[in-house]
Amino acid sequence: MTLRPINPKRNYGIDALRILSMLMIAVHHIITHGGLLKSRELFSAGYDALVAAELCVLCAVNCYVLISGYVGAFSKTKYSNLAALWLQVFLYSAGITLVFKLIMPAKISLRVIFRSLIPVTSREYWFFSCYFILFLLMPILNLAVQQLSRRRLEVLLVSLYLFIGVFNSVYSAYYGTDTIDINRGYSAWWMMALYLTGGYIRRFDVLGRVKKSRFLIVYCATVAVSAVLKLLTQSLSMQLEGALKHNTLFYQYTSLNICICAVSLLLFFRGLNVRAGVCRAVAFLTPMTFGVYLIHDHPLIRSYVIKRYLGFMQKMNAPLMILCVLLTAVGIYVVCSGIDFLRVKLFDLLKVKPRLEKLEDGIRVRLSRTKG
Repeated sequence: MTLRPINPKRNYGIDALRILSMLMIAVHHIITHGGLLKSRELFSAGYDALVAAELCVLCAVNCYVLISGYVGAFSKTKYSNLAALWLQVFLYSAGITLVFKLIMPAKISLRVIFRSLIPVTSREYWFFSCYFILFLLMPILNLAVQQLSRRRLEVLLVSLYLFIGVFNSVYSAYYGTDTIDINRGYSAWWMMALYLTGGYIRRFDVLGRVKKSRFLIVYCATVAVSAVLKLLTQSLSMQLEGALKHNTLFYQYTSLNICICAVSLLLFFRGLNVRAGVCRAVAFLTPMTFGVYLIHDHPLIRSYVIKRYLGFMQKMNAPLMILCVLLTAVGIYVVCSGIDFLRVKLFDLLKVKPRLEKLEDGIRVRLSRTKG
């Protein structure tokens, strides 16, 4: 295996955060899709440990979008990159469905096959469906990051976080409805706010002189306080109303505590000094990061692998269960990275990216001639 050469212009701390975020996403999916949290008695040691673990990793998706803004706000928007991503998504969406059709033909209907062929519109992967919209709007968002004054950009961000984040999170947690379709952060609207935040942090080097360790302390303290507040809210809900209500108040992507965790990790990793050997490993793993998500969170993998085979952890004691969750997440990352490595080599062999770039350049030239 040949590791990629180090690029002195690349921020490997940010790439390390990509990898960590995907590991955190895997942990989140094991806990939720594996049914671990639902299997535990309310307020037992295992339940409390899983709540704390969830709050540690729930900021991972926010981190991923913040990184997109941090990196992309000052980069040229290439639609060939979006096309390459779509091809990757289509390969796994349709390919994994085909494999399951061969293994268990009676379980895979024509409806399932059709959905796999249109992954963006069918929301086969909610993240990519929303990211697809975000990508199309990146040129406008980049102009906002680059051209607005610091004060105006800050007013815009504060307004978005108050309206979309704080107010909407509280409203949806208490009333169970979402009047502006933010969907607890599972939306392109929320991604736009995070993208602008990442670009803002990059442009103005926000808190650049603060020691990195303090951001890690903020992250850990926020997780601890969030766990206490969530468990306290649930306990009061059970005592006063006899049922778990307002359960998502501190548990949404749009929740203020989750945003603080994500921003803290970005601020910590952006200035991280990564050793040369680690840089090479990070550079090797980064191209496969998104593939880890596409493989392990495919609806059929989720239903017939994650839910079916990870239930063995439900009866473990709390420390052993958390250890198994972490080890399983690492295992998922390694296996999925290995599979996606083959996809990377296939795309390299077929020269997918250069051909898409050539196609994009050709379209740009034709459009410029038409305007002339």
